[in-house]
Amino acid sequence: MKKGCVAILSTVLGAVAGAATSKVISDKTINQKAEKVDKFKSYYNMLNQWLLIKQEGKSLESWFIENEYKTVAIYGMGEMGNRLYDELNNTSINVKYGIDKNAGATYSDLEVCSLDDCLEEVDVVIVTAIFAFDEIEEEIGDIILAPIVSLEDVVYEL
Repeated sequence: MKKGCVAILSTVLGAVAGAATSKVISDKTINQKAEKVDKFKSYYNMLNQWLLIKQEGKSLESWFIENEYKTVAIYGMGEMGNRLYDELNNTSINVKYGIDKNAGATYSDLEVCSLDDCLEEVDVVIVTAIFAFDEIEEEIGDIILAPIVSLEDVVYEL
């Protein structure tokens, strides 16, 4: 009789543990998907604002001029970094280089460095990975002496 009770108890406990583990995994997956949706919403909203600025005949260049930033480094040379470079290229703002963790595998017309490279002094670093700005700012704050600003702030302050 005891063996039967132990077997039933083991089965019930196993089912409960399995259900709890399944719930934890499911919740983690849902949270990851929600974070991804939030990330893309942030990009969408920022790009929409950027487009409105362009339609008004303005350029991001004016933000840099107003803040007296003449030399710039762009952190994050994915799509947003390349769009920012395109926007500032051939303006009065000198984009000296890009910074990316995957510098060797990044495609850009701009020189792309890693944080381990000797980074030339600039007036400001613009972070294009807006969803991870706080972590990036903390990571590079001791390496780069220039102000570190989110691209999102640049776009919304115009």
